[in-house]
Amino acid sequence: MIDNPVPWPDGKKVAVAITFDVDADSILHTDHGQRAHRKVATHSMLRYDRIAVKRICDMYRRFGIRQTFFVPAWYMEQHPDIVETILRDGHEIAHHGYIHESPNAQESLEDERYWLEKGIDIIERMTGAKPRGWRAPLYHFSEFSADLLIDAGFLYDASLMGDDVPYMIKTANGELIELPSHWGMDDWNHYAHISDMGSDVPTKAPDDAMRVFMS
Repeated sequence: MIDNPVPWPDGKKVAVAITFDVDADSILHTDHGQRAHRKVATHSMLRYDRIAVKRICDMYRRFGIRQTFFVPAWYMEQHPDIVETILRDGHEIAHHGYIHESPNAQESLEDERYWLEKGIDIIERMTGAKPRGWRAPLYHFSEFSADLLIDAGFLYDASLMGDDVPYMIKTANGELIELPSHWGMDDWNHYAHISDMGSDVPTKAPDDAMRVFMS
C-alpha cells in the first residue's frame, strides 16, 4: 500500500518513535502572560511533568529504549534538573520553540528567526550540542520555517502531516527530513481538559486513546 517505503537498516520493516512534547507551564505563560501566575490549579497540573518525565525515563531505562523529548528552551532554563534526567540515559532533546510561541503568530521571518536562534543557543549551552530536530509549537510550521531550519543546520522536522512515512522537504536553500506526525497520534486530543486554556476535551480511557493510535 505504501508507494515509497523507507529502506530501514538491517532489513527492518518498520520504525516506531514515541516522542514527548514537554510543554509544561510554558503554554500557560504564552496564553496568559503576566496573569499566568494566578492560574495556580492549572500550574499544578501542567507541572506534573516533574513526575511524568522521571517515570518515563525510568521505564525506558528498563527496556533499553532511547527516544526524543521536544522541549521549549524556556522550560529547560526553569527546570535544569529535568534536562539532566532526560540526558542521563542518552535521550535526545529537540527544539520546541522558546516558550511555545506559534511561528504563525510572528510578524516576520526575522521574528521567527529570533525565537529559533534563542532556543538553539539555550539548548546548545545546556546539552553541549546544537539540536538536530524541531517540532513547531502547535504544529504551526510557517512559510519561513523550512528555510530557517535548513539555514540553522537542522537535520529533521517533526511538524507536518503530508505522509505516513518520512519524506524530504526541499527548498532553494537545501533539504530537510520530515518525520510526519498527525493530530490523531497526539495525546492532547484525549486528555487535555484545561479550562484556563479553553480546552474542554472530555477525558478518555487509555484504551479509547489506544484504539485511535492503532487505527
